[in-house]
This record gives sequence, C-alpha cells and structure tokens, in this order.
Amino acid sequence: MNTKLLLLLTILVSLPVGFVNGQGLVAIQNYSADFRSEQPLTFSLMSQGGYDFLSYRVNSPLVEDIESWYMQGGFSAAYTKMDRTTPWSFSLDTSVINYIDGVPRFGDTFYNARATFNFEHAFSERFKVTNNFFATYGVDPSNGFGFGGSTALWNGQYFYGYNNFNVSYAWSPRFSTTTSYTIDGVGYQDELIAEPEDRYTHLFAQQFAYRISKQTSITAEYRYRMTVFDKSPSKNFNSQFALVGVDHAWSERMSGSARVGAEFYDSDRVSTVAPYAEGALDYAVDRQTMVRWFAALGFNGAELAAFNSRYGLNTGVQMNHNITQRFSTNMGASYSYSTFEDATGTDSVEHAAAISAGIGYQLFENFNVNAGYSYSLLQATDALREFDRHRVSLGATASF
Repeated sequence: MNTKLLLLLTILVSLPVGFVNGQGLVAIQNYSADFRSEQPLTFSLMSQGGYDFLSYRVNSPLVEDIESWYMQGGFSAAYTKMDRTTPWSFSLDTSVINYIDGVPRFGDTFYNARATFNFEHAFSERFKVTNNFFATYGVDPSNGFGFGGSTALWNGQYFYGYNNFNVSYAWSPRFSTTTSYTIDGVGYQDELIAEPEDRYTHLFAQQFAYRISKQTSITAEYRYRMTVFDKSPSKNFNSQFALVGVDHAWSERMSGSARVGAEFYDSDRVSTVAPYAEGALDYAVDRQTMVRWFAALGFNGAELAAFNSRYGLNTGVQMNHNITQRFSTNMGASYSYSTFEDATGTDSVEHAAAISAGIGYQLFENFNVNAGYSYSLLQATDALREFDRHRVSLGATASF
C-alpha cells in the first residue's frame, strides 16, 4: 500500500465518527427515509463547471485518461410530508453534463438522474409497512460503487437502483418481527461492459427482535440472496445469511445498528462460508451538524469477470456542517477492499479510496454558491485497472 493510499486512510479514520436516526435495522442497501422534519415542495435550478482529470497507470483501448473541462446544468425537486400515520417523501435530481474535450470511447455529453421515494404506513400501533426506493442513472461510479453496486472504473452511462419493502409487527411490547424483500440491479449502456456486469438481485429477509430496554433491541435474522447475471448466467450465485445483531439509541440524536454472522456463498464455480458483518451509525451533533457512517463485509457481485468470487469491505462516512446560517461545509470519505479468487485459487487484491469536500454560501435567501473537490484512487494487482482522479467544481443553485 503506497503513501497516497495511506494518506487517504489516515484522513478517513481521523474524520469525526459519531452519529442519528432511530430507524432500527439499517441494512447497508436500505437507504431508509428520515422523517424527522417536514420539507415543503422545493424546486431548484443548478449550474456548475469544473475540471475532471482521471489518469490510468497503464493506458489501453478499454481504459483511457480523461482530461477535460466540463459544464453541467440541472433541475431538482424535493418534498417531505410529516403525517403521523403515513409520512412520505420524494426527491428528483436531473442534469446534463458536457465534457469540452470529450471522454475517450464514450463521447462528450452525458445525462444524470437520481430519484427517491419513501413512505411508511402504520395500520396500528403494532403493524407497520415501509418502502424505500432509490434509483440513479449517470456516469459517476461513486453513486453505486460504495454500496457494491457498480464498477470502480469510469465505464460510461449506467443505471443502478433498488426497492426495499418490509412489514413489521409487534407481537408484544418487547417482541417484534420484520419481513422484507429487496430487489436491486445494475445495467450498463456500453455493450462491452454490460456483457459481464448487468445483473439483478432478490433479497428475502426475516428478522426477530427483542427489546431489552427503551434504547436497545437484540436481533436474530435470516436472509436469502439470489443474484442473476443477464448475459453471463455462469456467474449466477446465491447467498444465505445467519446473523445476530443489536440496535441501540444512545440518545434522540445518536443511534446505530450492527449485524454479524456467516454468509454461505454458492455458485457453479465455488461454495464457501465466510464472516459477514454490517453496521451503521447516525449522529446529529446539533442542529448544525450531521454525521453518518456505514460499513459492510461480505461477498460482492461487481466485476467478477473470470473470478470465482469477490469478497471484501466497503465503508464510508459523510458529514454536513452549517458553520453559520449562510455558510455550510460537507466532507466525505470511502474505502473499499476486495479480494478476487480465480479458478486456480490465486487471489487478486484491490484497494479503492475516495475523499471529497465542499463549501456552500447562501448569497441570498434562495440563491447558493458552492465549490467542491474530490480525489479518488484505485490500486490493484492488475495494473491496467489502477488510476488517480481529481475533480474540482464551482457552481450555483437557485431554489423556489
């Protein structure tokens, strides 16, 4: 591991990790809605410009450097309804980005969209259903890679989305169950990438929870995951999970969830058992500061190619802080470690890390100016995959 990666990991570890929510189970692929505050219907127009420099260690016809100024313009809408029985929310972000000098293999104009729709409904004090929907279409791998959805490499336009539906019932003041179903998938526009990568996953889960205090519940959970590759069925695999865990709220501002156990991985290529773990923390330091962290250890379906399996760790942290009523900052960091096992039993290893920082200033009541910088890198046994990326931006947003 070289000096650059060590520096990124040091920054990641030194960021303030401590965090909010109270959503109970926080499965890593469950972008649970946060219904703490109501938001009126808000529309925004944004414009942005900047410079993107992505440099591969070894250039090839499949992976070529990106070095270009870019311009971006977009529209967004968001709404949250704080109904006591059925709170719900939605958001939509769309934009068009143009690379002045173009991107090798993929052209110069790209489209981005991200949508969420979340709701809860309480049929009674005991019986509740929830649904969380998330989808993104774009070109930035970081939108899906942190959750094991997309490739790490810049591979053009892709779609990644999921929907999680669960039913919870409290059989007594202390004992409750949650049954859930999640479907997620990824698809690439470029046929060369789509052939090995396009896939979708069904995840069924049954959780049993026992409340040992007002702040703490212990859980036992079984999950079954079925992953299907559209164009490469030989890579299909199934996983079963046997997990125990805890949900704990230290206060109204800070809560967390953790699950640990075993993952039983099975495909036409290999059958094995490995440790599985996931965790999340939310912390509202005060009205001005929010910090969130997640981590997951287990098998992953991205970029299997000729490998039997991919096993590793994904983790990330995000902090937003309002210094004053007008001046705000945000910071983020993520790290991914993966081990790929091929048919000969030889392992290939990858490290991917990223940091980002941004500032915003409310120039007028409905007009914000902002600037951002991000840096990411990938180090791998396969030198063809290694890269560094710098991206800077300057923009403005008008809301109404």
